[in-house]
Amino acid sequence: MPNKFEEYLKKSRAWIFKNLTWILIVLSLLCFIISLKDIFSPRVNSILDKAGLGMLTSGIFTAILKSLQFTGIFKEEITKVMTSTSFIENRNDLPQLWKDISKSLYNRKFPKISDLLEDKILNTYLPTNSSFYYEDYNVSINIKEINDNFEIFYTQTCQYNVILDNESESAKLEIRSEISDDNDPNTRIVNELIYFKVNGEDIALVEDESTRDDPKKTLYKYELKNSKKFVIKSKYERRYPLKNENYKLFRMKYITHGMQVSVNFPSNVRVSFFNIGLVNGFTNSNEDFENHICRILNNDIILPHQGFGMSFEKIR
Repeated sequence: MPNKFEEYLKKSRAWIFKNLTWILIVLSLLCFIISLKDIFSPRVNSILDKAGLGMLTSGIFTAILKSLQFTGIFKEEITKVMTSTSFIENRNDLPQLWKDISKSLYNRKFPKISDLLEDKILNTYLPTNSSFYYEDYNVSINIKEINDNFEIFYTQTCQYNVILDNESESAKLEIRSEISDDNDPNTRIVNELIYFKVNGEDIALVEDESTRDDPKKTLYKYELKNSKKFVIKSKYERRYPLKNENYKLFRMKYITHGMQVSVNFPSNVRVSFFNIGLVNGFTNSNEDFENHICRILNNDIILPHQGFGMSFEKIR
């Protein structure tokens, strides 16, 4: 427990800081008066005169600071600096800063899972590991047939823009596809890339070694460079059975701004469209077209692992 002397010192310090302006001004006036009375030698009077001037200046400066603080000017200016984009961009601890801010938002509610939330959102949904995003992504799926063995045959055409960030001069694009149906390994599967174009130019892609021996998966890698925007167009041809899974999932790998989906299908097939993980789902368009689905997502963002899906039913 603090003794009375410590409490006295604490209260004295608080009183001095609170009244420092007036204390300095009074002391400066005393020094001026004493220096004018010629009580001491000229050298001492000169020192007192300079000391009085210094204390008077300090007192006035302290009064100005308190006035500015009281009116909120300092607070407003510091807030502008601390929240400005340039100040944030110049920090080299943005991931940790984001975690600290996030923790202040929900740590009190969910302390046990706050770290998991921070890492999952930071590493999965924020563009910390990507140097580009997709824009105006158009998908056209033309279902040619679902036969009596419930095998689907369709072509898929995608056209979209790749937008690099301000600091990147190149980007490594990965074009990945996977047929997830767990079917008979002896069943013939077609998963062929018909063409791949960058800014209208045909590019001969070579499949990555990791998927060459797996007919259900394909992976192509291509480096984009010498521009900030690229127009990509690709077309796949696919055939595989739907015996164990009567649906197709289309999930994005990268952040995507805006998407349009167009699906054509035969009259003996029923197709149902559904959203995957989207906050604001696709909106209907051209509903009056028979055997055709058109969905649009304008002025919105699709995050990684989000997208759309379709389920299929053969009409007898």
